[in-house]
Amino acid sequence: MNTLLGMSAKADNYEAGKYEIMLFDIFPIKTVSVSVAPTSYVIPSGEAIGVKLYTDGVLVIGSGSVTAQDGSTKEPAKQAGILEGDRIVAVNDIPVSGNAELKQLINSCDGHAVLSVKRGENSLKIPVEAVYSKDTNSYLIGLWVRDSAAGIGTLTFYNPQNSTFAALGHGICDYDTDALLTAHDGSINYCRVKSVKKSENGSPGELLGEFSQKKAGDILLNSEVGIYGNAGSVPDAPLVPVASRFEVEMGLAQILCDIDGSGTNAYNIEITRVSKAAKLSGKSFVFKICDSELLEKTGGIVQGMSGSPVLQNGKLVGAVTHVFVNDASRGYGIFAEN
Repeated sequence: MNTLLGMSAKADNYEAGKYEIMLFDIFPIKTVSVSVAPTSYVIPSGEAIGVKLYTDGVLVIGSGSVTAQDGSTKEPAKQAGILEGDRIVAVNDIPVSGNAELKQLINSCDGHAVLSVKRGENSLKIPVEAVYSKDTNSYLIGLWVRDSAAGIGTLTFYNPQNSTFAALGHGICDYDTDALLTAHDGSINYCRVKSVKKSENGSPGELLGEFSQKKAGDILLNSEVGIYGNAGSVPDAPLVPVASRFEVEMGLAQILCDIDGSGTNAYNIEITRVSKAAKLSGKSFVFKICDSELLEKTGGIVQGMSGSPVLQNGKLVGAVTHVFVNDASRGYGIFAEN
């Protein structure tokens, strides 16, 4: 139990000040200072969006062999120590912005390339001897690379104070390496859901739709807890407070999403487990869908619903992040405060 010694501020139902911590409400243990963060207000969304992300440099997703002019087979990149998951940001100190530029720079290096590589937190300079290919009549180093990603997701909320948005609830990772893609450029576009491939246990479904050419915002950050950026416009809609993780309860809640192109609708879920851990995690709580309409239309959580806002007791408590592979009616969510 806490005994209040002095009060200096108040926010909502939580008071800031000095508290004396008591054992069994009898023995004082210590005095602590408590501060209260002001409540944030956002506009929950649930809109389906098309996501286009372009990487900073190119991501290595594999290596291969090159057939030289004499017919011999060589693996220049692998032999030089280039690894899957490395990010190539320059060749001979010339910045690389995409696959085509990497190919052009390698072909113009006269067989001698020094790759500037990001490997985790480390920056490396790795010399690679390119091989003049018998098949393409150009210099190659034997790499498979990727410079972009695209897909359908759900917009979580708008922040009208600074005209920003948050979406997905998890980061965009490379399909082959599972590496988080570092954003150089990207956008969210308006998207029309045309149909849904229903989930079955062991086989998650997906939202199927088409991107509009009209941008809804620019992506500034791709992080482990979602994508963030500047919104092109912010809808005139009611604000809701953002709940702290300590306000998330087991029991009834709603998710907002668009599953058939008719617009955002609310569907009932039940939060069945809550972890109060402060660490950033896309698995802050577990929920199950208890809305018969949603289960009938989708079979459960489907790809593209990631980022669907979760509301409880009039507050934004989180967003949908993952589906249980063996039970599509159950999924994970991330706390809104994360």
